[in-house]
Amino acid sequence: MNTLLKTILAVTFLMSAGASFAQDTGFGPGKPGQRGQRGMQGMPAVENMMRAIRRLDLSDEQQADIRAVMQEMKTEVSPIMEDMKASHLQLKELIKADVYNDGAVAGLAAKQGVLTAERMVITSRALSEVYGYLTDDQRAELEEMAAQRMERRSEKRKR
Repeated sequence: MNTLLKTILAVTFLMSAGASFAQDTGFGPGKPGQRGQRGMQGMPAVENMMRAIRRLDLSDEQQADIRAVMQEMKTEVSPIMEDMKASHLQLKELIKADVYNDGAVAGLAAKQGVLTAERMVITSRALSEVYGYLTDDQRAELEEMAAQRMERRSEKRKR
């Protein structure tokens, strides 16, 4: 029973922390408009904020500044995403192994935790910098969009 519980926990970890890594990370070329080919797949906060920012009336200078911040973030996050993807694949192999290895799974879980924290720091810094380029009116509009999105999500959940 203990091994079964450990396997269930490992699969839960696999699905929640790394399911998006089985797909394209979104850094390479893809067909425009194809979900997961643009932006930062697996990073909903970044995707949602950038989708909302594209709806704002940004000056050319703001667009250039934000584009530079996001490109720098992608450059910093890309190796972390690759490491996370590799860990995810290792976990899949450990789950399929004939003998379950607690230590190896715990090591991968710890590594994923560190990588996730690094990614969160980098993306939060970038989003904060992007937010700093917005005017007060644009920030207010962004907040309004976020409130509307939360309301729509709440209504969907009620259905």
